[in-house]
Amino acid sequence: MENVVYSTMILHCLCVCVLIVCVQSSGSSCCSSIRHHPTCHFYCEQIILKTSNTQQLAQLIQAAQHCPSHLVQFWHCISVNVPVLRQIEKWPCCDAAVTLQCQRRCRQAHSIADITDAYCDINREKNLYQCLQKHNAGERCCSQSQAYSCTIVCYGYFLTSLSRHPGSKNLVLRHCKGTSRAVSNCVKNLSRSTRASKPQDNLPCCEKATTSHCRATCLRALQTLTAETDIIEEVIKSCGQPDVREPLWQCFMLPPSGEKNVTPPAIGIDSARLLCCTKAVTNRCRNLCTQTYNTGWAHHWTKFHNSCSYIQPVTTLEAPMHNCLTDVEEPCKMGCSGLSFCSNFNNRPTEHFRSCTRRADDDALNTIKHWQRGMINLPQMTIPVKDIRKCEPDTWKAVACALQIKPCHRKPSPLSICQEDCIYILNKCVDNSRLSGDQTVPKLCNPLPKRSEPGACIAAFKYLTKSSSEDHISEVTNPCHPNPCELDKLCQIRRHRCKHKHKCLPYICKAACHLGQVSTFLVPHGAIVRIPDSQNMLHKKRECYKSCHCSHQSKIENCTPLPCVERRHCNIGTGHRKEHGVQFPIDGKPCICYSGELICGQRTCPVQSQVTSSQATGLGSGNCPFSYVPVCAANGKTYPNSCFAKCAGYERRTMPGACNKIDPCTSHKCHPGTRCVHRHQVCLTLPVGQTCPQYECVSVYGDSTECNQHHHDTVCDTLQEEFSNTCSLYSSNRTIMYRGHCMSNCARVGVVCGHNGEVYSSECAALADRTTVDYSGECRTVGNLTAGAPVGSSCGHVKCPQLRPKSCHGVTPSGACCPICAAQLQILFDSRLVTVAEQEVRDGHLTVRVILDLLSDLLMVAECDVFGYLSVGGDLVVLIAPVKKTPTELQVQACSSEAERLEHLFSTGSPTLLSYLMLTPLLLAPVQTPSIDSSTSGASTRPPVLALSSLISAIAVYTIHRAVIRVF
Repeated sequence: MENVVYSTMILHCLCVCVLIVCVQSSGSSCCSSIRHHPTCHFYCEQIILKTSNTQQLAQLIQAAQHCPSHLVQFWHCISVNVPVLRQIEKWPCCDAAVTLQCQRRCRQAHSIADITDAYCDINREKNLYQCLQKHNAGERCCSQSQAYSCTIVCYGYFLTSLSRHPGSKNLVLRHCKGTSRAVSNCVKNLSRSTRASKPQDNLPCCEKATTSHCRATCLRALQTLTAETDIIEEVIKSCGQPDVREPLWQCFMLPPSGEKNVTPPAIGIDSARLLCCTKAVTNRCRNLCTQTYNTGWAHHWTKFHNSCSYIQPVTTLEAPMHNCLTDVEEPCKMGCSGLSFCSNFNNRPTEHFRSCTRRADDDALNTIKHWQRGMINLPQMTIPVKDIRKCEPDTWKAVACALQIKPCHRKPSPLSICQEDCIYILNKCVDNSRLSGDQTVPKLCNPLPKRSEPGACIAAFKYLTKSSSEDHISEVTNPCHPNPCELDKLCQIRRHRCKHKHKCLPYICKAACHLGQVSTFLVPHGAIVRIPDSQNMLHKKRECYKSCHCSHQSKIENCTPLPCVERRHCNIGTGHRKEHGVQFPIDGKPCICYSGELICGQRTCPVQSQVTSSQATGLGSGNCPFSYVPVCAANGKTYPNSCFAKCAGYERRTMPGACNKIDPCTSHKCHPGTRCVHRHQVCLTLPVGQTCPQYECVSVYGDSTECNQHHHDTVCDTLQEEFSNTCSLYSSNRTIMYRGHCMSNCARVGVVCGHNGEVYSSECAALADRTTVDYSGECRTVGNLTAGAPVGSSCGHVKCPQLRPKSCHGVTPSGACCPICAAQLQILFDSRLVTVAEQEVRDGHLTVRVILDLLSDLLMVAECDVFGYLSVGGDLVVLIAPVKKTPTELQVQACSSEAERLEHLFSTGSPTLLSYLMLTPLLLAPVQTPSIDSSTSGASTRPPVLALSSLISAIAVYTIHRAVIRVF
């Protein structure tokens, strides 16, 4: 045995010696190539003589100061043959560890998180942690390098003392100019943030951590990391998302001791939550909420919680505010997977949950362990129970999981379990001998909502068995859940093909801005957001906002004030009034009172016309005739005849014919050097005397440099290739086929009539314009104007396409003849808010397409997309439809579920929608969904999920969680 070990040691030594000789030989060949540069040659030879990683890297930096970057062959040779450069991308810092145990652990690790205090004590191994942090920073910058010398100098900047030398960045700039300019910009930004921050000032905050693991991570991050974003990221991993109620995060938000006159942030601590404060009913809660989420939550949170929480008498009054906070803190997300204890919640692709996480799964298990002690502690009730390991164990598990995983539902409640479930399980398992006073099962369960009211509560019994969709889970996908992007990036579904197929992921991680210092709410670069003006919102009778932009520096800036919204009531007949924001029906039509104006669906007009016996008497018709003589109105919409256009307010502002067929370039001329190109669009509203532009002027020069590369208005050419705009297409000498992305799974030839009443050259052209197909051929009739109405005589000669799947009973959109297997939202909007939003639009017009594109980005399911149009009656019709040529029943249900989620976000005024300025005019969105006939499909299906955006208060969720955890 000893001989074997001895022989192995000799062999190892021989291998090492051979390796050193080989490296020196290869390195010498690198040096021989630059003998005409004596100084550079000298430092090159010094590199070969060094044996440790640190010495080699330091010598490389010396060489970089004397060897110019244009010696490409030399730098390539060095990068291939010098060992330290091959190890940089791994872990070059383990030699800095003091103890052998830590060195071994370091070499097995893949990130700083893998190195714990048990192996590498933070106080003893400071050099190691500092080196690893520098390496992480180097990875972010140096990985962007396109030049060998730039890579070497960049890593040297972070892993040696180079960054502390005056003028050190000039060396990086010198070697990284040209193709690697991104590296030098990254280095400048990191070095600037390092100098500006003092992480050690926040060390006392770590003592406020609730767990030892969180405390250790906090201390390590502040002592070893320099960039603020890196510190926050590391702390979040162990301590959870930033929570304004936790002392740790409160401490982080307070200015360091001794720092005075700190300038408050431009948009407050969390502008998404601040938007929820506008929904408060009482002055006290409105003021406390505003002060808490503006700049002073460390000082005001306790008062806000004690005065306005869900367990206070103010519960009913302040439900809208708490509902809003819940949507910000824990938004509903489609589908659930990866749970081990609450496994029955997995594989439900058409359902929404707030907390489908492993942490919530663990909390549910811990809850059950506590309940097994014989006492249920929940808000407003303490219930003695028998041994739940023997009494209904599966039901108790379903209840505990429902409380933690939080399926989304409609109504607010401190405890979201249904009353019927409560009565059933307590009748079986309550310990009557330990009930106090006059407690009874009915009294204990009475405060809970009833299952008979749709969406009022969570039916826990539903989760006693596995999902019926388990075998079809692959039919519905959500690429952004769980989030695959970094914390500062916004995940959006990639709905169209990309040019580089080998790199094409089903999602896009977009650079984004946080809406506040501790906000997890993100908006993409370029977004125009509406945030509350905290200086002017402490007023009961008005809401004040400002418009801001998410800049390419990932900051919310360039804010300008918007007109304040007066909270005026609406008079509804004699002696009746409705307050601002209240939603209610009138004669079966949905209505909302907004700033003193009553806005209702299915509006009619006062037109009095001589009509025939066949007339349209429904939505917005004003008793107009069914005769189809299309006219194009000034807003860009085609109306069936001039009577309908007059009802919409476009009398004397129409042209004969459909808008898609009218060439606007015959009456509009462009500047010299440009040509006029047809660009059809529909404006949401249009002031008197204005026209919605139907053309654009494009450069006639063949050079693409004349085109604005930042202007994205995608077009598809006849070769099925996409261009970012028409200018780029024409500069490439291509011919446009249609506007929008190049579509697949559709017919490229064959004229069709869209549900919007416009004619398209093909089904693909209609879908690219976010319009679904009504029927084949030219548009030739007036469609049904009342939602759900049977096909009228005017549509009798229209042959409708076969619905897919065949088991679907579709929805006939407003103004159409043929049904579609899609969900329909008929959105009411305020034209006054449209005018406000248009002030920030590039060409001064808010179009239907802009709205549809924004809504599409908010969808979670890859198999669904948004289509729509402006209806004859003036509503915005939005269709959530499957994008597959032959969709499955599950995909139809998923689209319906998404539509119902959007409907609830609109009705509650959620920041998920209303943080975007262009979506703020949209107020109310009644939804209509298709149904599936399981008897014809031959498969078991579930009915479409009811509206899913839960209204449980953030405070209630927090209280339940604390009540359960407190008893462990």
